[in-house]
Amino acid sequence: MRSKVVISFLIAIVIFIITLVAYQHDYFLKPELVAYDFQAKLLRTEKPVHPNVKVILVDEASLKSMSELAGRWPWPRAIWSDLLDFLEMGGAKSVLFDVLFLEKQNKFNDDALIAATRHSQNVYHSLMILKEESDTQDASVAMLGVPFPKELANRFSVKQISGMQPIQMGTENNDYALPIQGLSEASKGIAVVEFAPDSDSTYRRTKPLREYQGNYFPVLGLAPFVDARTAVKFTPDAIELNDRHIPLDENGNVLINMYDLRKVDTYSMSGIFASLQKIRQGEVENLLVNPEVFKDSIIFIGASAIGTADLKSIPMHPSAPGVMLHAFFANNYLLDDFMNPPDRRVTYLSIVLGVFVTVWAVLFSRQLRYRILIPLVLLVFYVAYVILSFKSNQQVEFVPFLTATFLTSFLSFGYLSFTEGAEKRRVAHLFTQYVSKDVLNEVLNNYQKYLKSSSGKKVEITVLFSDIRGFTTMSETTTPEEIVEMLNVHFTVMAGIILKHNGTIDKYIGDAVMAFWGAPVETHNHAEQAVLAGREMIQGLDEVNRILKERGFKHEIKIGVGINTGMATIGNIGSEQKKNYTIVGDAVNLASRLESITKEQKTPLLFSQYTYEQVKDKIDCRRVGNVTVKGREQAVDIYTA
Repeated sequence: MRSKVVISFLIAIVIFIITLVAYQHDYFLKPELVAYDFQAKLLRTEKPVHPNVKVILVDEASLKSMSELAGRWPWPRAIWSDLLDFLEMGGAKSVLFDVLFLEKQNKFNDDALIAATRHSQNVYHSLMILKEESDTQDASVAMLGVPFPKELANRFSVKQISGMQPIQMGTENNDYALPIQGLSEASKGIAVVEFAPDSDSTYRRTKPLREYQGNYFPVLGLAPFVDARTAVKFTPDAIELNDRHIPLDENGNVLINMYDLRKVDTYSMSGIFASLQKIRQGEVENLLVNPEVFKDSIIFIGASAIGTADLKSIPMHPSAPGVMLHAFFANNYLLDDFMNPPDRRVTYLSIVLGVFVTVWAVLFSRQLRYRILIPLVLLVFYVAYVILSFKSNQQVEFVPFLTATFLTSFLSFGYLSFTEGAEKRRVAHLFTQYVSKDVLNEVLNNYQKYLKSSSGKKVEITVLFSDIRGFTTMSETTTPEEIVEMLNVHFTVMAGIILKHNGTIDKYIGDAVMAFWGAPVETHNHAEQAVLAGREMIQGLDEVNRILKERGFKHEIKIGVGINTGMATIGNIGSEQKKNYTIVGDAVNLASRLESITKEQKTPLLFSQYTYEQVKDKIDCRRVGNVTVKGREQAVDIYTA
């Protein structure tokens, strides 16, 4: 037992260390992302979005229907000024472009977009803040780290920052790309649009604020809710602004809570421009898109057409418009629907739980079903906890727990198969010579119990002794070869009868056989089985004598059978060199004495009153008499059947 405790502790420690090292080196990151995506699809599909967040897309239909008016993509910027006019008609609250205008097009189109942006006073345009890697020999290195325009930084960066940890050297962003000159100045705000994918090329997270030389700019999804006057407080695991607590992971990213794309109010540019043309022609009935649907709305403008190269893989869809990530983030803010990243302390605890509960269940449960069932129940409960936590916007890591539980089960069962296999072979070797196949199977199925019993225990059993009458005289007139052959034939038949009645053959003593019932497998009808076996052994002499006669044996064999029931000590008894699984005690001695008086009582089968009390209602018995046997002062009634 002590060695098993030590082994279980070693298995638990080894698996814990392996799992912990793998976890800390991010080996579980990709499978954990798969688990996260599965939960998002399972639990976020029916989540409602905020009715005031809307998306306008340049889709395939837009590129096709507007090709004559706008030409090939990218469109002339005057087109976008028309869109702003349409949204102004509807009373939009904020308009955010996930479309970059970084290079000049021509004066007419650029001026049209700038003028419309200035007139609307609710438009946010996109910029990029980057960390570029450049060879020190490259001439472009001189272009990195250029100061951000002071006027734009003062106007659009978040000023009231507290609690921010200083950016470590070597991790700063060193490049940026602004909208064309005049467009930023005309905008209500500028915001960062680029996203970085996770290691599996799927987009799930972003840094809410991007730093450049001490200035902090919001990403597009956060831009409508912050400005230069917004107070922002950084804590080690969150950003606090206005009345929102935005959880951050250890890398400073916010995990964007996703929604079903079909839940978001989405409009095609083709429908909007068709409606705009009808309005300009004086038709205000039966519009494909009524501008009033955008009243008081936060509108994100992006592209979903393949040719626009802005399709991204997200947990909810393998190819979604990139602008949806910004729209989702805005929904998270408006609905206070932020996902909390995993708590590593919970993960560490789950690993400990998976390892130690599993090793205990596998190594110390007596039955196979519990060894399998307990880890499975633990797994089910943990999966339920993970899912319920996800529904409550708390991500709980699943893969480290699963790995720890699986590896512990595998190693524990491997240890058991090795040690139990050896112990079962030991038990099988101990009992196979003495018991029937049915009894042996029962012993092997509960081998630990019977392995312990071999060290000694007190049990109630029924003992049988059988001896060949006149064997000494018979052996004087018979060759040794014939004696051996005769005994082999006799014992073969007798042993078959004993095993048929689930008896245990203790030993062969010359011409005698000793057997017992009630051990190693405890049975309530051991006395009945022993009497039935004894009676059949007497009948079996006909078969023995027939075989011997056919082989030329001249003597006819007769036997006496003595049976007694009582308490005895059973165990693997003997010297260090040789031991036998046997029984000792007064009950054994009485059975032997009863066998020795069968000849003088002129009946081949005798059993004691103690056996009679247990079989009298099941077997027809006849009282033979009352005798005092050698070694006992008290007389005992004897019976036959």
